[in-house]
Amino acid sequence: MSQLKKTNLNSVKDLQKTTDENLNSVLQQLGYEESFAITDLKLGLGLSTVVVAGLLFLADKKYKFKQIYSITVAACVIYGFLNVILFLINLKYKNVKYIGVDSKGNKITIASDIKKYEPNYNVTITFKDTVVTGSIPFNKFFDVIGYFNRDEFTTLLSDEISRAGKKNE
Repeated sequence: MSQLKKTNLNSVKDLQKTTDENLNSVLQQLGYEESFAITDLKLGLGLSTVVVAGLLFLADKKYKFKQIYSITVAACVIYGFLNVILFLINLKYKNVKYIGVDSKGNKITIASDIKKYEPNYNVTITFKDTVVTGSIPFNKFFDVIGYFNRDEFTTLLSDEISRAGKKNE
């Protein structure tokens, strides 16, 4: 067992959470380096909306509404525009748990989800603009006690990635 944290085998959500937490180390073992560009972009947009709202609050405290009416309208438009961009990014990257690149510069994106009451890890791998979906049963890489088997998951995930690579050729 490469991890000493025990997972509740009766909760599919806990199984998915543990698997998602181990994606980075498994893909690092396979030669991928995680990219945080989308996360940084979302944090920057979120921080920008807070700054706009904070500056508008300070302006409202210092000046009368009639004096800063045009600034208020402009700030509301900017705030709405930033939130629309953030919404669209979240919509495009829904369920994406990992974005990374290998040593050759090939981008890989992994999205995961689960269906209620189905003990399968549904994974969508985008590798070199090729999309492959697969379903890996949790009992293949969790033992009967609830420990995550990183080596087995690495093997199963590398098989899915190689399917994407073969489909691309």
